[in-house]
Amino acid sequence: MLLVCVWACAAGVDSGDDPGVGNPGNTGGNDAGVDQGTGPDTGSGSDVQSGSDTGGGSDTGGQPDGGSATDAGSPTDSGAATDGGTANDAGGTDGGGTGCAAHGFSGTIAAFDLSSQSGSETSAAATTSATDVTVGDLSRASALTAVSGSGSINSSGWGTGSSADPTRYYTFTVTPTSGCTLALTSLALDVKASATGPTTGDVATSADNFGTHVGAFSGTSTPTVPLAVGGVTAIEIRVYGYGASGSSGTFRVENTMTLSGSLE
Repeated sequence: MLLVCVWACAAGVDSGDDPGVGNPGNTGGNDAGVDQGTGPDTGSGSDVQSGSDTGGGSDTGGQPDGGSATDAGSPTDSGAATDGGTANDAGGTDGGGTGCAAHGFSGTIAAFDLSSQSGSETSAAATTSATDVTVGDLSRASALTAVSGSGSINSSGWGTGSSADPTRYYTFTVTPTSGCTLALTSLALDVKASATGPTTGDVATSADNFGTHVGAFSGTSTPTVPLAVGGVTAIEIRVYGYGASGSSGTFRVENTMTLSGSLE
């Protein structure tokens, strides 16, 4: 009876039907603690508890677990590869970071074609303006009197002194879009005076509050007045006439007038 008890106790995990191969059967108990003895271990000579117990060998918990092998977290994470934060950042195309789309433009900033004007018009709109620039109408100072003159803006009432009267001029403004600044290089114009009109004209700008008058030219001429104005935003340009011999003498800007420069 004692022998039977020992045999049965030794086979506590292996069933009592194992035909005399206790050691192979007992390997179930030594199977890395995976075989819990809950299944119907047949206890036969072909006890496969160790050999075929897939608890470790074929347990796919590690090998095919997609956590590492197929986890696309790193290989396909497009967080860096396709993040347009740097590659597609449009900062590079916004005019060098100035916000001025026409940054670097050089040429005609504003132009007036007066060929269809009557001369006595209150003002004349610009016919050409650069991108990112707003040009005000060409008009006369209130001290002048409008006079007819085909293909021009024409006036009488000019000063008789030998220098420009600060109240008598033609004027227009140029304003670049926010983020842009102007550099002005020249003003080309066609002017004509009557017999008693101004003998001389010149140009000044608001860049220095009209303190500097440049490019003195004859009352009847086609001058290109050099301007050395840079880094400005809104600016007013004035064309003065003076040296008239009579108050009824006229002075006109006719045909075309062109302001040249660049956008910065």
